[in-house]
Amino acid sequence: MYRYIDPSDDSFLKKDKIYQRIEELLNPFISNLKSEEDKQLMLRMISKCYHKYHNSIITKSESDAELLLSTIMALLIEQSSEIERLSSIKN
Repeated sequence: MYRYIDPSDDSFLKKDKIYQRIEELLNPFISNLKSEEDKQLMLRMISKCYHKYHNSIITKSESDAELLLSTIMALLIEQSSEIERLSSIKN
């Protein structure tokens, strides 16, 4: 369903109950970030990862802990891929 939606347009996420649950669970962390820019960056990262790894995140994510763990793993994979991509450009 989500692969046909532009990830930069996250308006579809406002209706997604699982994404809303992730956002609610991470809200205490996000709200304690220092700058508004950091908060927006974190929300964009979560949105992008949820868009890209939606099926992996919701698979067997029955509890809040499993849902957060799946989301964090998706964030780590995305960041690792980005670091690798930037490293290959540098070399």
